[in-house]
Amino acid sequence: MLVPRGIKWDKSADVVVIGFGLAGAAAAITARDKGASVILLEKQKADGICSCSSISGGLYLCPTDADDAAKYMNALCRVKRGLSWTDRDIIDVWARYTAQNQDWVAGLGGNAKFFAKAAEYPELPGSDSIGLWSYQGNGLRMMDFMYGLAESKRIEVLWQTPGHLLYTNRDGAVIGVRATDISGGRPVRVNIKASKAVVITTGGFEESEEMKLQYLRMYPVYFAGGQSNTGDGIKMALDVGADLWHMNCCSARLMAKFPDFPVGFLVDFGGGGWSRRQILGSTEEEKCGFIIVDKYGRRYTSENIKLHAAFYELTDYDTHRREYPKVPSYYICDQRRMELGGSLGQRSSGPSGPHQLYKWSLDNKAEIEKGWIITADSLEELAGKIGVPVTNLRRTVEKWNNYCAKGKDPEFGRKPLDLVPLDEPPFYSIRLYPGGPNTQGGPRRNSKAQILNPFGKVIPGLYGAGECGSIYGMLYPIAGGNLAECIAFGRIAGENAVQENARQ
Repeated sequence: MLVPRGIKWDKSADVVVIGFGLAGAAAAITARDKGASVILLEKQKADGICSCSSISGGLYLCPTDADDAAKYMNALCRVKRGLSWTDRDIIDVWARYTAQNQDWVAGLGGNAKFFAKAAEYPELPGSDSIGLWSYQGNGLRMMDFMYGLAESKRIEVLWQTPGHLLYTNRDGAVIGVRATDISGGRPVRVNIKASKAVVITTGGFEESEEMKLQYLRMYPVYFAGGQSNTGDGIKMALDVGADLWHMNCCSARLMAKFPDFPVGFLVDFGGGGWSRRQILGSTEEEKCGFIIVDKYGRRYTSENIKLHAAFYELTDYDTHRREYPKVPSYYICDQRRMELGGSLGQRSSGPSGPHQLYKWSLDNKAEIEKGWIITADSLEELAGKIGVPVTNLRRTVEKWNNYCAKGKDPEFGRKPLDLVPLDEPPFYSIRLYPGGPNTQGGPRRNSKAQILNPFGKVIPGLYGAGECGSIYGMLYPIAGGNLAECIAFGRIAGENAVQENARQ
């Protein structure tokens, strides 16, 4: 929006950051450490869950070798020769900066420990370089650390003050933000001048039903958190001419969603093949199995699908029936799984502690009573309860049990240890929908974190970082990839934003 003539600026800073998740924190801290004055806008309360960063598991990626990490990411993004989800120069800077992630966190006084070396696609070149670090076991502790840093560095944080519009000058450069202070109950407009740059770090559009319908590959889609992520930054960027990318991409899987609860649940399918549990100090091995079927009671893939790409398995659309036959899908297990113990449901939002929205019972009995887990004494009864054809479900389970007896799954290649029959009633099921941690799409950025217009030109004074316009395309590197990008591109945005010339 062209800045109105004679506008009254209520506040001003060199750099204005919109969104106080990990990307916003990294951008603000970096800009402040380089001598800039910084204002941070946050939509939620100071004591709320402010971002997907807060509800994450606190893992972040830190490669051991930047060159190998770039090879890995390039393999994930490449479609064919000369065509890639993400340009190579952006991948290269991502690799270089993510390889510095642990040093940056430790340099600020953060407490993280090495977690594992892992990549979601270990068969790709460079995958051996992918290392994961854990910040005290969850993202809330990491964000509490960042809130403390912002306070100690005297970064002004305006809580409950969402941004709505970007102001531009006559040259098209972004010079400020229109926000609304809702902390007092009555909305008050606040005009904030950004003499050098604005950085958008507002997250994705997990809670915008209209944007999910228009941009994602199917509907409905449910997410585990980010309840304030309604695509605000995407809309602001569009208003000043930004291009978009990766809008149909997700870090997503199969989720449970229950009508009496606001967000989705991650499901711990578990029990595939051998499972271990500690009993009286000794390790006892037991077997249990599961399958996943569509709404017609048919298996459609190996259940060992990638955690952050399983979403795409559900995208088939039946033009004759005018439906997505895999939405919902159904997790099916038998009494073996229940006897092993342990929750079928993981966290709904946030780690254990004050921000845990729901604590799933260890024996799953509370969820059975709620009807979240559907149970039946026979497959025929179960089929009736979940609404799939009885004949199909019975045939699918008979076929599965036959594969288990032979030790081979010729349809989808499940691992031999996973081939455990479903033959001990009662049987159990959970409805599954596409969803997961977050969306990835948003305003397109370059290797300096500058936001671009549809012709590849930089929009002066506008930067982006984190999940709002993530550099990840269809395939996601590994758990911790989002927080890794938040740190890396938050730093990149902060470093480059302070180098802008001051504008009137």
